[in-house]
Amino acid sequence: VKVCFIQKITHECVKIFGGGLKICENQLISAEKYRILNYSFQIERRTSAKGADKMERTQAEAFEQYIRDLRVVRSISRPSFPEGKAPAAVLEEIQTNALRCNTLMRQNETLLAQFVYDRDPAALTEEDIQGLSAFAGRLFNYANSEDMGVAFKVHQLLLAAARSREDVPMIVRELYYTGITLHYMNVRDEGTGINLLGDAIQVYFTEAAEYMSRYEQLDRNTRQYLIRCVGNTRLGMSRGTHAESCRYLERFRRAMEVIQSAHYHALDPEFPWESYIYSMHMDRMTLLTYLRQEEDPEVARQVLESAEYIWGHKKKYKGQDARLQNWRVPYFYAAARYHAGVGSLEDVVKILLESAGSVAQDDYSAEAINRKLVLAAYLSVYAERLDEAGAQRYRATVEQVRRSADQYLEQMPASQYPRVVNSAAWELSKISTSSDETANRRMLGSILAGHKPTYVHSLMVAELTRALLQRQIETRPETLVGLLGCRSAAEVQARREELCQTAYECGLYHDLGKCAVLMYIDNNARRLLDEEFFCIQSHPRTGADILNRMGCGRTLALAALYHHCYYNGKGGYPNDAPSCPPEIKGIVDALSVADSLDAATDNIGRCYNLAKPFRTLLEELRAQSGTRYAPNVVALFEDERFCQQLAENTDAERKRVYLQVYHAGSEEK
Repeated sequence: VKVCFIQKITHECVKIFGGGLKICENQLISAEKYRILNYSFQIERRTSAKGADKMERTQAEAFEQYIRDLRVVRSISRPSFPEGKAPAAVLEEIQTNALRCNTLMRQNETLLAQFVYDRDPAALTEEDIQGLSAFAGRLFNYANSEDMGVAFKVHQLLLAAARSREDVPMIVRELYYTGITLHYMNVRDEGTGINLLGDAIQVYFTEAAEYMSRYEQLDRNTRQYLIRCVGNTRLGMSRGTHAESCRYLERFRRAMEVIQSAHYHALDPEFPWESYIYSMHMDRMTLLTYLRQEEDPEVARQVLESAEYIWGHKKKYKGQDARLQNWRVPYFYAAARYHAGVGSLEDVVKILLESAGSVAQDDYSAEAINRKLVLAAYLSVYAERLDEAGAQRYRATVEQVRRSADQYLEQMPASQYPRVVNSAAWELSKISTSSDETANRRMLGSILAGHKPTYVHSLMVAELTRALLQRQIETRPETLVGLLGCRSAAEVQARREELCQTAYECGLYHDLGKCAVLMYIDNNARRLLDEEFFCIQSHPRTGADILNRMGCGRTLALAALYHHCYYNGKGGYPNDAPSCPPEIKGIVDALSVADSLDAATDNIGRCYNLAKPFRTLLEELRAQSGTRYAPNVVALFEDERFCQQLAENTDAERKRVYLQVYHAGSEEK
């Protein structure tokens, strides 16, 4: 009854205060209303928790509640609005949804702590184990999972329980699921040498494979998990260099000796052995990434073996068994033949042109997105290798496919298949060869616009970075000598417009690398796990790599790389980066403060933390001046008038940006 009453109060508050906007203590709506909404949600959460205690909520009830909350958060954290909706109502709904998400997130954290994170594995009963297994099964479905991270934590708990029981079948099963959930959480990119969780993944599957010596003593269900683990020992392995590729191929060979063994086939003839073999060969095709960069006849020969196997079975295995890659098989076969020296480069180009060009411009299915964008990226690489006559013959068609891919990305509805879109666009940007800077900037804008929360944050940080640098130029230009080659305070002032525009662009693209970790960025139903935050910490390096490859200049790439590094170089990430170059240091200093300022004070759409008052954040900036933040930037806030003006401008700009991104008929890219 209390919950319903509070919800009614909240609804009435929305109606009462919905008539307009009022700036008060850096809040979108009145500070009083903000407190009422937040208070109501917190009472609801506490009331629910007390009710759960009285009812002695069961494990099953807790898991059902978590899944319900997860789906609610997913539906309300990314709203869409009709063009005719009043701006005030749009902003208010975004804010109310964010407060609601924050409440559910805290409730979910309590559930997970009680029923997953803080449990003693040795104390789990059979009923507990069955319930946890069922819960993990509902959360994990390979690439289409509800919550990969929590599924991983559940399987970690179950693995610990299995070890405490010395239950070998359960150990093997949980080694498989712990390893495979971590594999799908991993962030790997051979081009930049990023493979964040690869070593940990290897540990689980390698340990499971050691039970092969007891194969005949195990039940058939456990044997199937064991065979999968043997095959998966190659997962998580880097394969971006010759040495890494050779290590991968040796692991592949040893696994195939087991999977193709007549002995094991005779013991378990009903196992889907051909499917296992097919999956292994499909995985070996990932070495084409390496072969596109390096000539390696031995690696190419082995890749061709897999391509020929897949080509011969492309009609036999479809759908899930082919891991949604059947559309790539003709490309795999032609490319493998070319790299092995037995096929023509023109065949590869023709197949890529046909496959990428056959996708309709309004087809936004996951497969269509990959074909349209990823194959266009591959085409850029192979078309560059054509001789002069071939280049002349295909130039117009290749350019048409590339323009079509760029246009397809630009016109895609915002947040349409965001993870697929961003990973495909990331692939396209990594190997882009376009010399058209305008086209490259449009594509970068499309990557940002594909995820609305990141787009809002990027636009805000761009504006704040420019404002902070402009104020520093006005008041203490001598502190910026060296920035972009400026040799004196007078030159800093003379180049103010150029410096401020560069600062804006650095802010706009600073989080571009988040396109590679959207699975974590988009999670608003709970706190990030350590493994997930570790993956998110790769986004500065990824963003810098994309900007470098897109020919956007050293300045933007360096700003993206260093924006999470501490001013004094003794904290933040990436922690292995050298000292920030003086040529960009002044902008990075302003960008770091702007990034924190927007993240902490966003009182409209931030779900995972409630907004802090502007002055509270200033106290934190001052406390970390000289360590995390640059003293010259923090000192700007000592001017009371500037501080007040910046707070008001930030509030007004934030409303404008949210309306632009969420409410406008078409986003500016």
